[in-house]
Amino acid sequence: MRIPATAAALQEAVEQAAAGEVVLLEDSGRLVAAVVPFEVAAAGVDALHEAGDAADRLRGLRLIAELGAGMETTRLSDLRRELAS
Repeated sequence: MRIPATAAALQEAVEQAAAGEVVLLEDSGRLVAAVVPFEVAAAGVDALHEAGDAADRLRGLRLIAELGAGMETTRLSDLRRELAS
């Protein structure tokens, strides 16, 4: 389907999506948008949230690892200072 030029054409795309179809909107043969059923959109939102949560967990693990490495470096510096005394 081409980009709707009228409100009626846009309404038709929305109705098709409500009926369970994925409607692709194109301009000069290039995909510019999609009108999707609610269930598809909801699943996409859930997937984005899960991906964000996974990224947050990875960031947290990396920060913990960096903190641990920093603490080990500090302990090594303390040990060297003690040995030098």
